[in-house]
Amino acid sequence: MLGVGVTAVMVVMECLAVGLVTLTKAAMNKGMSNYVYVVYSTGFGTTFILLPATFIYYRKRGCRPLTASIICRIFFLALIGSCLQICSFAGIRYSSPVLGAVIADLTPAFAFILAIISR
Repeated sequence: MLGVGVTAVMVVMECLAVGLVTLTKAAMNKGMSNYVYVVYSTGFGTTFILLPATFIYYRKRGCRPLTASIICRIFFLALIGSCLQICSFAGIRYSSPVLGAVIADLTPAFAFILAIISR
């Protein structure tokens, strides 16, 4: 019975991913900039997903000290993530939403290859 639930969640996530790519392509066709779309998606994710999650899941634990190393790591992860989103949205702008949805399915394969390379 657990396998059916996992499969259903995977199908729903794929449908949501295809919907997101289609919505992105529609916004790009209407004239929205890649940079504006990245700012909106990051703001939406931070406000409606990350902020409530911190109050729900991390309420019982104390905060770790914020060091310069952690701040640098957060900065570089945000920079790399934003650059990758901008490149992804530029690719969606110049291609079809079908190609964007298919490339999203290749992400686990790329992660596996990078994991093998970096050991």
